[in-house]
Amino acid sequence: MKYAVIDISSSGLSLIAAETFAKNTEIVFKDRMSLSLLHYMDGKKLAPRGIEKLIDALVVTKDACAELGVSVVYVISTAALRAIENFDEVSAAVTEKTGFPVNFIDGPTEAYCDLVANEYYASYERPVLIDMGGKSIEICDLSKSGKEDMICLDFGLYDLYRKFVKDIQPSEDEAKDIKKYVKAQFDKRDLPGEDTFATAVVVGATAQAVYEIYADYADAREEDGVKIIRYKKFKKFVKHLIGGENRSGLIMDNAPEKLHVAVPAAIVLKTLFKRFGVSRIVVSDRGVKEGYLRLVLSGEEQGVFYDYRTAQETPAAAAKSGKRKKKAAETSPEQKPEPKKRGRPAKKPDGTTENAARPANKQAAEKKIKKTSPKGKTAAALPAEEQAEPAVRAAQSQPAGESKPE
Repeated sequence: MKYAVIDISSSGLSLIAAETFAKNTEIVFKDRMSLSLLHYMDGKKLAPRGIEKLIDALVVTKDACAELGVSVVYVISTAALRAIENFDEVSAAVTEKTGFPVNFIDGPTEAYCDLVANEYYASYERPVLIDMGGKSIEICDLSKSGKEDMICLDFGLYDLYRKFVKDIQPSEDEAKDIKKYVKAQFDKRDLPGEDTFATAVVVGATAQAVYEIYADYADAREEDGVKIIRYKKFKKFVKHLIGGENRSGLIMDNAPEKLHVAVPAAIVLKTLFKRFGVSRIVVSDRGVKEGYLRLVLSGEEQGVFYDYRTAQETPAAAAKSGKRKKKAAETSPEQKPEPKKRGRPAKKPDGTTENAARPANKQAAEKKIKKTSPKGKTAAALPAEEQAEPAVRAAQSQPAGESKPE
């Protein structure tokens, strides 16, 4: 059976799909769609246009889940929607148009999901987990196990950008202001000082983006399949991002969707690395979604979900589906004309591309959604027979290429 978790964050929509095999649950698909909801704010409310953009993106993701054969999908909202005043309105609109109920995740639970997804690293020497979001920053001592031990800071990278940066990238003076501000916030929350932690485990989409930029700058390579950051090189890297030539080009080449927040993120990380005095920095590809899925399948967390198995198409949706199937049949590979010699290269005869899961999604994203999508059945938790299924083990399993320290 396949499950999916869709996370609505401040900078995009991300998706994981997992399949249960005997006593294990394996992540079989990951995808992400850039969508900055903060650009569609009207004061402290998400504007109608922002709600429409969110629904359009969710419709595309819903189609992707259907293509993957997902049975149950959970939609979660973290700090992106915690900060808006009309969350109930947004949630109701999403459910009406897509059938998806939205599970609100508070700060401690978000941090706890991060911890659960990265329990493997608890065996490392004095590990701390760092998750930087657009509207919050979570810090977890991986030697602790309760929500009350998680630290959730109520500001994020977009807050830093809006508060201190006038142009696209911060000037050297603005970078100093960001550093001064975050240090004061860390002191205010009594974050541990030097010699408390030895290993930093960094998670989240922005952390992945910062690593890609850093790897290009420092010509770094994964070590046995693990993304490692060297602190001395990272300090030079941050200095280059603040005042070096072609810094925007470096970001655009590796993470264009993070153009506005990459530098603030690097400053925050450098400040935390120095404060904690870490000697080892690892970038993990697992986070809130993986942890949340494990928790709901184990019964530790309760969530409402969309069930594809009981979803019924409306007549209008069924008609649309019929038209799509008819059109697909009319343009089957056997009937396609020979590709032209000029223009873009034609697709392969079997219709595949470099990312086979996306072509249909991209087509759907370009269509303006005007009619209600099919609604599915929701429930407070999985049926009793499915609750009996084993808990997710993917988050506990050893990452590819990673070996535990002696």
